[in-house]
Amino acid sequence: MAVINTKEWLENDFAEPLKIVAKCKELFSESNPKPLYKYLQSHGMYSPSSRAKKGLENLIERDIWGATEGIYHKYKELWAGSEIPVYIFPFRESNGLSRTKSNKSGLAFKDKLFLFVHSSISDKELEAVFVHEYHHVCRLNRLKKNPEQYTLLDSMIMEGLAEYAVLKHVGKQYLAKWTSLYDEKELLKYYDRYLKTQLQTKRTEELHDELLLGAKPFPSMLGYCTGYYLVSKAGLVPVKKSFTIFSEEILKKADFKE
Repeated sequence: MAVINTKEWLENDFAEPLKIVAKCKELFSESNPKPLYKYLQSHGMYSPSSRAKKGLENLIERDIWGATEGIYHKYKELWAGSEIPVYIFPFRESNGLSRTKSNKSGLAFKDKLFLFVHSSISDKELEAVFVHEYHHVCRLNRLKKNPEQYTLLDSMIMEGLAEYAVLKHVGKQYLAKWTSLYDEKELLKYYDRYLKTQLQTKRTEELHDELLLGAKPFPSMLGYCTGYYLVSKAGLVPVKKSFTIFSEEILKKADFKE
């Protein structure tokens, strides 16, 4: 598999995204496209509008699908990565009121990857979001741990390692904005206050996402920021090793006390 021709889907049914999402139902064992569309929207998928349609036209003109295909093959070879389908859709249009403006997002699974991209995305930003999400795919496939047993610490480290791969392969200027939301003093304080005793929270528990994403009253993107900080503190980890290294080893290398 490789980059799926969602361009054709969008050209035919842009104004009816449920028809588009219906083509993905079997990927999720979901019979109803409505909850699946809502789920994809929560991760960045577009809603039909004249602005979004114009953005799609720009994406088509730039051949984002072809560009992503080249990036996919580059990292699949470089990392001996998994062969998966990649689905590309327009990124939601911002109303200008979001806390952290972005023009891209992604959603990774063991066997598939979704990218949501805005027409303003640069080639390097496209590579950055792909590297981050494809790192997840590779780690999910190689980490010898039952997914049901994943903890908050696992999720934090997964995000940190994926963004560390962006740093190494794409460059510091293309790191996600959340990597620099807080300084070290703030992160240490937040770690002690909110995270230290909750690292074994299972990802099936509501508190997991609240801490990882920083839902109120927790600091925004708390788990993501701390995960990247832990990985940075742990020292150099070769990218291929980052697919298999256990989260507890990163925590130990970072010299954090649980």
